[in-house]
Amino acid sequence: MLWVNLIMDTFASLALATEPPTEALLMRKPYGRNKPLISSTMTKNILGHGIYQLVIIFSLLFVGEQIFDIDSGRHAPLHSPPSEHYTIIFNTFVLMQLFNEINARKIHGERNVFDGIFRNPIFCSIVFGTFAIQVGTFAIQVGTFAIQVGTFAIQVGTFAIQVGTFAIQV
Repeated sequence: MLWVNLIMDTFASLALATEPPTEALLMRKPYGRNKPLISSTMTKNILGHGIYQLVIIFSLLFVGEQIFDIDSGRHAPLHSPPSEHYTIIFNTFVLMQLFNEINARKIHGERNVFDGIFRNPIFCSIVFGTFAIQVGTFAIQVGTFAIQVGTFAIQVGTFAIQVGTFAIQV
């Protein structure tokens, strides 16, 4: 849980807080005192990603063992070693959060979330470093099975960017 807290709170905050201002942002008029802190675009993005992540995580929880032909972790005793089933769920969750961090860079309805992404080396190093550590530890935990499951988790995570783009359009 420490790793999830680190990437979702500390690293994400650091990565997003170091985003350099764009010319359009500097030219924008300030919001009024009575305007909501969370805009309608942010609300759509939060709800869209929340629903998407819940569907994926619950699908993996209840039918993941059939999808990947592994033993279910739901019926394991309390203090048993970590199962491949729950490792897949955790890895998928972390990668969805990581790719959602890319979506969180744009909050004013912009469609291209990759615009100017390489102008912030701190953001890039945090995202690439988190990705490398997550995939590396997952490969060590699961072994040869990691390639099949890792590509699945990366596909699910990258689909989060498409969900964010769709949420902006709605």
